[in-house]
Amino acid sequence: MAHIAVIGAGLAGLTATQQLATAGHQVTVFDKSRGSGGRMASKKVGDASWDMGAQFARAHSADFARQLAEWSHLGVIQPWQPQIASVSRQGVQASADDVRRYVGMPRMTGLSRHLLASAHHFEASTRIVDNRQLDNDQWLLEAEDGRHFDGFDALIINTPPQQAIPLLSHSPQLQQRCSTVAMSPCWTLLLATEDLPQLPDAAFIEEGPLAWVARNNSKPGREPGESWVLQASHSWSDEHQDAPREEVMHQLLEAFGAIFKLSEFKIMNHWLHRWLYAIPNNPLSETCLSDRQRKLAVCGDWCGGRSLEAAWISGRSAATELLQQLN
Repeated sequence: MAHIAVIGAGLAGLTATQQLATAGHQVTVFDKSRGSGGRMASKKVGDASWDMGAQFARAHSADFARQLAEWSHLGVIQPWQPQIASVSRQGVQASADDVRRYVGMPRMTGLSRHLLASAHHFEASTRIVDNRQLDNDQWLLEAEDGRHFDGFDALIINTPPQQAIPLLSHSPQLQQRCSTVAMSPCWTLLLATEDLPQLPDAAFIEEGPLAWVARNNSKPGREPGESWVLQASHSWSDEHQDAPREEVMHQLLEAFGAIFKLSEFKIMNHWLHRWLYAIPNNPLSETCLSDRQRKLAVCGDWCGGRSLEAAWISGRSAATELLQQLN
């Protein structure tokens, strides 16, 4: 049995964790946040809560469709069938589609918690800032607060590429591959409002500051109070990356009101979040990166795609790489 460290508790890292644990290995997961999920994060303010990152999962491949069906059978995700609109210069139009969307239960982090249960240990609120291999080829990790963790036979890094680069000083080739990936930010505004029954449950928006809005409480298992997720487009977020928060919030609210012709509406609670590394502009063709000599793999949704499905595929690939190296 090998002891493996996974840096980052996003879907890719947790998928790898479960696969490695199923193979009989002991996995310790580290994450800088208090909880798991990465961009499947949720946020709670007062009585309101929202899925603040990834809004749903969908399958493009038969393998991931089977995995979604299995998770649905276990009850950790459920289908979400929103009334969806598309917004263009022609206005707001109903957009019926046959996409089967799933959401975590009772929030998106429900899926990450299910996968995390396979880990031997979860070291939350721990930002790993350095790592090295000792003379016995085992990995030693150093946290930002000075704590050290050692005894790891292999290592998986599941972070945005910009955060992986400092942890790959011993693997210049992997560093170089990570440096080729550009990530775009995303401003996200979370609102608890009075009831807005005249609006669709979700909308894809073609132009302007916003790209996606969703009535979070239309998802199964959520709290009943009216709650909305407003996600800015990546191009707009990039242009306003360092704008004052008050300005960002004002422009997103103004765009939301203009799209749906809301002269005013009451906001009971809100939260504004900037995802600095939200989506890859140019994902790698590889589904993961690997340094076989060092028993090291790097994974994430920026490897082979830019979705939760890509993250799942990447995590499986990273685990498979390490299992071959450990045999």
